[in-house]
Amino acid sequence: MENYRQLFAPGEIGRLKTKNRVVMAALSTGFASSAGEVTERLVNYYRERAAGGPGVIIVEAAVVDDPVGREGLGQIYIDHPRYISGLNRLADTIKAYGCRAFIQLLHAGRQTTTSVTEGITPVAPSPIPCKNLKEIPRGLSPGEIKIIIDKFVKAAQYAHVAGFDGVEPHAAHGYLLNQFLSPESNQRKDEYGGSLENRARILLEICRNIKEKLPELALAVRLNIDDFTPEGLKIPEAQKIALMLQECGADLINCSAGIYETGLNCIEPASYADGWRIYLAEAIREKVSIPVVAGGIIRKPAMAEKIIAEQKADFVFLGRSLLADSQWVNKAWRGDSEAVRPCILCNNCIGSHYQGRSISCTVNPAAGREGDLIVRHYGGESLVETVVAGGGPAGMHAAIALRRRGIPAVLYERSPVLGGMLNWAALPPHKERIQEFKDYLIRELYLSGTEVILGHSFGEEECWSRRPGYIIMATGSAATKPSIEGWDEQFCWLLPDVYQQGRRISDSRVLIIGGGSNGCELADYLLSYNNQIIIVEEKDIIAHNMERKNRRALLERLAKGQVVLRKKRRVVKIEPGQVLIQDSQGNAENIGVEMVLAAVGFAAGDGLLESIPAQFRHHIHIIGDAAGPAGIKEALLQGEMAADSIARQIQCPIEKR
Repeated sequence: MENYRQLFAPGEIGRLKTKNRVVMAALSTGFASSAGEVTERLVNYYRERAAGGPGVIIVEAAVVDDPVGREGLGQIYIDHPRYISGLNRLADTIKAYGCRAFIQLLHAGRQTTTSVTEGITPVAPSPIPCKNLKEIPRGLSPGEIKIIIDKFVKAAQYAHVAGFDGVEPHAAHGYLLNQFLSPESNQRKDEYGGSLENRARILLEICRNIKEKLPELALAVRLNIDDFTPEGLKIPEAQKIALMLQECGADLINCSAGIYETGLNCIEPASYADGWRIYLAEAIREKVSIPVVAGGIIRKPAMAEKIIAEQKADFVFLGRSLLADSQWVNKAWRGDSEAVRPCILCNNCIGSHYQGRSISCTVNPAAGREGDLIVRHYGGESLVETVVAGGGPAGMHAAIALRRRGIPAVLYERSPVLGGMLNWAALPPHKERIQEFKDYLIRELYLSGTEVILGHSFGEEECWSRRPGYIIMATGSAATKPSIEGWDEQFCWLLPDVYQQGRRISDSRVLIIGGGSNGCELADYLLSYNNQIIIVEEKDIIAHNMERKNRRALLERLAKGQVVLRKKRRVVKIEPGQVLIQDSQGNAENIGVEMVLAAVGFAAGDGLLESIPAQFRHHIHIIGDAAGPAGIKEALLQGEMAADSIARQIQCPIEKR
């Protein structure tokens, strides 16, 4: 059992005392109403995380100037007294758990679009577009800048009336205040441009006015320490800005980095190392005497403890880690870090946000469903047993969810090991966190008290001997074999063959049929063994089904490895030593290869259904890939919902008619 003494030492932010050094970072959820109001779903989400034990929660970015200041949909607004009531409920809910409540104040500036701002042209220091969004913003006049300063200050006043302990103006990630700080996006010639003092003027005036009007309100600033653009903000200037902020009354510097144009540095994909940007906070802590917050892929309590113990920062922030496990802090406090559900950095949470949807979490089905998935333990141990067929992620999670509800469960897995497709999904580069998640699931499965039977399939005989009240079929899927002339299993393999059977392909010329995420990750894996790779994909885009940050990082690695991409083509014939491919116009090309690998999809493994006697079929739940190939996220959610459905039926049985 670990002891994280430094992490759980009390902290100070201005006049505030905190119970520990953990800060929940502002993470946009999209749970607010379309009118920018706090919703029940939002309150439930923050209640769960406040109950999880952090010392401070910084509520997600609240818009200070609707609609032009919006970054996306589903945001909280804080630019009118009408929002105070909902914000008050949110602040009170957080504080009820002994947690300090801050709220982040945001103006998107040029990092938005007219589709979000209701047709209003985005504004910025200078009419220079964001390279990603490409909409040319309108440069602000000095008078308009004064109005925006006033909007930030009024938003802080609304936050104070609502009961928040502190506010955090957002001067990072390429939003408006960061745009003023950066010499790349701020090319003004007046008092708000040019020198560092002028570029920092808007931020300093906001902070100075907030402290003068609301001295009792704690003031944090989310500050970019490095924009990671050629002419953007760098560490030396950020250090000077931090000192200026300290002088004008800031109580805390929350260190961040990156803008939309360098998004991989802002919200990192799986290829980034845990804690890679702690050095940025160190650079600021060297210069200021106020507390500094560090973060960026801090997934494990031991790393958080080390950062505080080595005085690299005074606090650590957690974002995706608290989405994955709202009880991260409490589990660390108990010294049980193995019980922490690990974030796998799939970035599906932020990917949902980019698509205009509210966020969800691949490994935590309860995230965003806190008010719906209230696990009710139905009065002691149920006498009704449920059989789970399949020990992949869907089956394991279903069994765990059943046991949480007091329902006996036995899990059959036909192979000698648990994990299903997680066993090979963890093998490509930078997917090792999937191995951690698999280990977590297996640990939780055995701790739950589920009876686990390995190396044995569930079928008709077991049905009659067990007579289960319910059956959850989580039998996974099998790789699809392409119907191509000349397919020869001596040198033509399916994707799982490479991973599962330990067949190593090295120093070979390999053609991969299928350029989805599986095919591209297979190519990434094979590059480690000095292979030359050609990917043939019928669509006009590679890895189309992948979250865009991880996709961008993956495609960069494939380009570096000189992987040849043949898009909008299909394989029509395979012969020993060569493959014939063809485009949509019928133009053919012969490619010399030594191996052909297929990553063209999977088919549901639902054959078990036929062996189940009719008497037991009315209580079958088919989940995971057995219901249709999908991903880890869908598998876990379906496992949770199957357990919930069974628990409800046991509690309130449906009368036979």
